[in-house]
Amino acid sequence: HAEANAYPTEVVADYVLGCMASNGGTQDMLRRCSCSIDAVASILPYDTYEKADTIIRMSGVAGGNTEIFRTTKMLKKVVDQLRLAQIEADFRCF
Repeated sequence: HAEANAYPTEVVADYVLGCMASNGGTQDMLRRCSCSIDAVASILPYDTYEKADTIIRMSGVAGGNTEIFRTTKMLKKVVDQLRLAQIEADFRCF
């Protein structure tokens, strides 16, 4: 990615590896999962992606200190932006 909104290589690799783990480790899935992160990156600025990813990870952690990540509407809106970008990526790539 040469554009100013480029996602870091390790983030792209992590996304593609996770996608392939969920969908099969075939060459076709490598192509589709790479397409998917490219589509997400074309829709969502990296800082928004990073915030949504952090919220998702923290909402999965048990405990009262992380309850805010599961219940705050503003944080849910950030995650919803990522989910919508992933839905669009699915239409483009799968």
